[in-house]
Amino acid sequence: MSMLQGWADLPNDLLYSVLARLGSFPDLLAFAATCPSWRASFSSYPSKSTLLPPLLLQPGVPACCSRPRPLSNNLVLRRSCHVTDLANKDTYMCCQIPQFACFFDSKSPSGPLDEFFWGSVSYGHLILANRQQSCLLVDVFTGVSVSAPQLPVNGRILLNYAALTAPLSSPNSHLLVNVGCHNFFWRVGSASWLRRSPRNGTIKQVLLFKGQVFGMDHDRRLYMVHLEPRIRIQKIAVDLDGSMTSKWHLSHPWLVACGDMLLMVGCKKHSPSTGDTFEAFRLDLSTEPARWVKVEKLENWAIFISIDERIQPLCCMNPERWGGRSNCIYCCNRKQWITFELG
Repeated sequence: MSMLQGWADLPNDLLYSVLARLGSFPDLLAFAATCPSWRASFSSYPSKSTLLPPLLLQPGVPACCSRPRPLSNNLVLRRSCHVTDLANKDTYMCCQIPQFACFFDSKSPSGPLDEFFWGSVSYGHLILANRQQSCLLVDVFTGVSVSAPQLPVNGRILLNYAALTAPLSSPNSHLLVNVGCHNFFWRVGSASWLRRSPRNGTIKQVLLFKGQVFGMDHDRRLYMVHLEPRIRIQKIAVDLDGSMTSKWHLSHPWLVACGDMLLMVGCKKHSPSTGDTFEAFRLDLSTEPARWVKVEKLENWAIFISIDERIQPLCCMNPERWGGRSNCIYCCNRKQWITFELG
C-alpha cells in the first residue's frame, strides 16, 4: 500500500486541475509561491497564459501614493505602474518598468535608457532598442533586463517590429526583429544574430501555436518558422474560404493563437470604432493547400487586441470569471476599450 503524499508531492496532473480552476491573478501568484514543486508545476503548465485574466498597466503612479511601494529592481531609474486585475478590481498591485524616452519629461533626471525607444511588448517583456542597434528585454513586473548583442547592421535604421518566439524561460526562445528589409534572430543567451528572411519581404507578426512558430509578412503570406536544428522559414500555401473575398478582406489582421485554433482576426477598418464588425478566420492545416475558414463563434474565449501593432494579442478563457464576456473581442483603441461580439 503506497504511503500518503504530502502537499509538496502532489502530482502535476492534480495540480494542473487546481490551476485550471483559479480565476484571479493573486490566486495564481499564491499558487506559484506555495513551494518549489508547485512553482515548477505552474511554470510547466502548458496553457497558463489562458488562465491569466487581463492586466491593465497605468503608468505614472504618484510617488506620494499611500499604497505599498513596489519592489525595487536592477534598473536605476524606474517608472511605477498601477496594475488593475480585471478579475478582482479591489486588489492593488504595482510593478515598475524602466524609464526611457517614451516616458521622459523635462522634470525627470537623465538616465542610461534615455536613448532607448519602445519596440514592442511580447510575453510579458518590453523590447527596447536604440539607434545604435542595441536591444534590451525588460520583464514588466520585476524590471530584470536582458541585453542582446548589437545588431549587425550599418547606420541608424529604426526597428520596425520585434517579438519573442516563445516565453523567455523556454529553452529555445528567440528574439525576432525586423530592421530595414531584413529579419534577424537572436537565440536568447547566445553571442550573435542570424539574418533569416522570407524570399519576398519580412515577417511582421510572429506567434507560437502548438509548439510551432508561425509568421505573417506585409503581403499576408503565412510562414512556418523552424528554429531547430537551424533557422529556416517555410512558406505555407493557403487558399481563401469563400467568405474571405481576398487576402485584403480585413484591413488590419492580427494572428491570434486561441486554444486549438490559429486565427486571423480583424475588421474592415484600420481603426475599429463602435458599430464596426469583427471577423475571425481559422487556419485549417488538414488540407493541401491550407485554408482560411470563417469562424462564427469563439465559444468560451475572449480576445484582446490593440491597434498598436507593437502589442501582441491576448486570449482569455472563460472571461465571465472576472465579469467579461465570451465570444467577444476587446479592442484597445488609443485610450479606450471597445467590446465587439464576434460577427
